[in-house]
Amino acid sequence: MTEISGAGGTALRQAGAVPLLPADPVRIGPYVPLGLLGSGGMGRVYLARRADDAPGLAAVKVIRPEYAEGPDFRRRFEREAAVHGRVRTPRAPHLLGTGFDDALLWMATEYLPGLSLAEAVRECGLPAPAGVWRLVAELGEALSALAAAGVVHRDLKPSNVILSPRGAHVIDFGISRAADSSAITMSGNRVGTAAYMAPEYLREGRCDAASDVFSLGCTIVYAATGHAPFGDGTGVDVMHRVAFEAPDTEVMAELATSDPALAVLLAACLAKDPAGRPAPRQLIDAATAAGHGRASDWHEPLAVRLRERQQGCAVLENTPVRQSPHFRTPLEPVLAPVAVPAAGKGRRHRSLLAAVAGLAVGAVAVGAFLLTRPDGTPAAAASTDPGSVTASAAPASSGPGTSVSPSGTDKGEKKSKKKKEDEDSSEEPRGAAEQSSRAPDSTPSATPVSGGGSSKAPTPTATVTKTA
Repeated sequence: MTEISGAGGTALRQAGAVPLLPADPVRIGPYVPLGLLGSGGMGRVYLARRADDAPGLAAVKVIRPEYAEGPDFRRRFEREAAVHGRVRTPRAPHLLGTGFDDALLWMATEYLPGLSLAEAVRECGLPAPAGVWRLVAELGEALSALAAAGVVHRDLKPSNVILSPRGAHVIDFGISRAADSSAITMSGNRVGTAAYMAPEYLREGRCDAASDVFSLGCTIVYAATGHAPFGDGTGVDVMHRVAFEAPDTEVMAELATSDPALAVLLAACLAKDPAGRPAPRQLIDAATAAGHGRASDWHEPLAVRLRERQQGCAVLENTPVRQSPHFRTPLEPVLAPVAVPAAGKGRRHRSLLAAVAGLAVGAVAVGAFLLTRPDGTPAAAASTDPGSVTASAAPASSGPGTSVSPSGTDKGEKKSKKKKEDEDSSEEPRGAAEQSSRAPDSTPSATPVSGGGSSKAPTPTATVTKTA
């Protein structure tokens, strides 16, 4: 692929996107895609601008056609997008619109130039204690806004928390079941990620605002320690630990050592009984009481990465939409191979014909000499001499009549020829039988070779029962 060069390609990478491919759409409703933000099992997410050059960038999610073609899926998608539209808070991206245009089912939200919490921890290290408390307060604000709108997130986790220069934000709430299953574990009727699902949701299928608080507690533990409190994974063993066991003692001990007040708050968030968990508003109050009511700056190098995101987005916003094709990876032309005759092939063919012709002329000359020499020795005697040459103007064949002797064949020669023909006829069936017996060995088998790569592990169910 030809690399995108210039300020456009640099801005795309800074903004968190990669260049488009020729197969990507050139228009999605009123939006023009600039780059690809990500893809998953249900679709692709594009960084886009409005075609009329209106300010702002959008994250436009396009659902795969095989899902978008189903009327039931479209109705559910539109219903859950409408739920998103009810949420009004700076702690979540605003819904900009949805549509079904040119067979593309899409939803556009405000683009937040930042990193997910999972990326930030992996690439920039753990935040400072002040940064962790900032997460507590701002994610508490997000959950308060969701609860006020009657929305339950159901899949709050580090990859669904965005850190931007403006703070922490939650994404993919209320729509995760329909539009982002790429990292979601589908277990029976349960939707979510096992390590961050609430125990009552696993046991009973019940999910409410208190369930989101449990998931928030797991997410903050990850931010503070780099580990999920019940272990990572999506299997039944993780589900069982979440539903019935206490959090990992080593992880919680590490947290208590670094910040006792935070450890107490998060232990309450992880209570098995939903009634024992704090409300979202109490999380904000706890952060204020701990002396972190005012937002602190993000730690380095995270702050540097976020400034780069902002700079890249600023360049893209100031670039006219008509220049957006420059952000697309060009399709390199594929030239059809030109058939070139092999070097020397004609020369070899002419040399072979010349050699055959020379051999034939030489053989005729030798035959003429033998027939006309003065000693009168019968030419037929030459054919019985091991050093003699049997010549023919035509290629040799296995049939009779290939001798160049002009004399008639005597009785002895007839007997010899008859014996030779009998031997040849008796040898032919044996050779044919041998070839037919070898034929199956030389025929490729049509049976495919099993590689074992197509087998799938059984999907764990979401029904979690307590062992005796």
